Amino acid sequence: MRNTGTLFSAGWVVLSLATGACTLTPPPTAPAIVQDIRSSKDFVGQSSNTISSSDNYRWWVGVGGDELDALVNSLKRDSLVLQEARSQLEQAREASLSARGQRLPTASGFTDVSTDRSPDLAGAYSWSETYSSGVLLDLNSDIFGGLRTAQSAAELTSLSSEYSLKATEQREIAILAKSWISAATLVKRLELAQRNVESFRSTYNLTNDRYSAGSSSVTASDVQIALQNFETAQVDIPELETEIEKQLFIIDEQLGHLPGTTKATFVGDLLSVGASPVPIGRPASMLANRPDVAAAELRYLAALEDVGAARANLYPAISLSASLTFQSDTPGEVFDWDRHIASLANSITAPLFQGGRLKSQVRAQQARAQELATAFARTALSAMIDVEIALADVYGLEEQRGQLELAVKTAKLSNELAQGRYGQGLTSILAVLETQRSLNAAEQNLLLTDQAIANARVDLFLSLGGDWFALASDADSAVQS
Repeated sequence: MRNTGTLFSAGWVVLSLATGACTLTPPPTAPAIVQDIRSSKDFVGQSSNTISSSDNYRWWVGVGGDELDALVNSLKRDSLVLQEARSQLEQAREASLSARGQRLPTASGFTDVSTDRSPDLAGAYSWSETYSSGVLLDLNSDIFGGLRTAQSAAELTSLSSEYSLKATEQREIAILAKSWISAATLVKRLELAQRNVESFRSTYNLTNDRYSAGSSSVTASDVQIALQNFETAQVDIPELETEIEKQLFIIDEQLGHLPGTTKATFVGDLLSVGASPVPIGRPASMLANRPDVAAAELRYLAALEDVGAARANLYPAISLSASLTFQSDTPGEVFDWDRHIASLANSITAPLFQGGRLKSQVRAQQARAQELATAFARTALSAMIDVEIALADVYGLEEQRGQLELAVKTAKLSNELAQGRYGQGLTSILAVLETQRSLNAAEQNLLLTDQAIANARVDLFLSLGGDWFALASDADSAVQS
């Protein structure tokens, strides 16, 4: 029997080595839409003022300078959303390590002390003690790769969590940039409103002075109309000041800071948003750069590994157990080699009847893999559409801005002419007030368009993805390999 057990153990080792590369994981197939995107040469909205590089390194510096850069660094350090995402990543990493440990042999030590009460030949009872200590070793051959594929699935899930963290970081930076742009635009609108108030104040004072001087071209009604417009212009200022404060509170929340922290250092110097080359790159590069697309692909690959693990459960499992035990009646002789007991056991377990449970699990994992393949395709297509929409917004808004600049110049000239003619008594107060309102509206539209262009550029950078800090993560290298 000892020879039979030895042969069985030797055969177990040979079989494990021979099937070490055995896998039941289905081969991955990129969805058709993903293949189409990877083979595309250009985006539909790509034009001559784009460049092929996809280097988006710290793009927000071109929007808000050092002020916005400092806020982004604070976001990376203090954001509660990012801290939560990092904790989720840590959980995924530990799950990956746990899955790796499932493939390794397990060893455990034990020590037992038992006390027995038994009768002797004379019928009297006596107490006896037995001391034992030893080591147990268990190893699963994993012939059909169930544990190996489970480990691969956990590692891929961990990598997808790293990319999900990067996607969350990029999304939070984009949200922060838009919030900052909104606050900076509100500051500019407040400055414009204050200038508008001064303009209406000047018109009112001029009208009132001329009426007091007895000018025949100015009536009491003109004075009242000028006063009404002056007072109406002041209404916007408290509202804009409130909106600025609320927007800064929103930034505080995103940064994980107490209310009022951002207000203490906020300047809001929004840099020029004039037309400039946009680093677009190719659709295939976009797919490689977008962390959410990479995470979706990794989740699909992990699901395929789960299919392999489910299939492995359909086949026999062979395990090896070994133990070395020492036993004695006294503690001092427990580790006496002459008292050792060694054992080596092999077992094979095969599913005979599971009520269809195992096959159902395989089908469920296959359906989940198909679901995640579709999610991967949807994420890739959505990424492509995001870029196209952002390109359309950027180019359309920049063209609109050119027209608005002309409108502002015309409105300024009209207002200057009306002010001059009114000062000479050649036109009515209504003409002056109308040109002032037209100029204010044109300047407001230009500010709002600048905000829309800045937001569209943020959306474009977000849709292109990439490593915004020029730091290659371990996940990048692992996925590429």
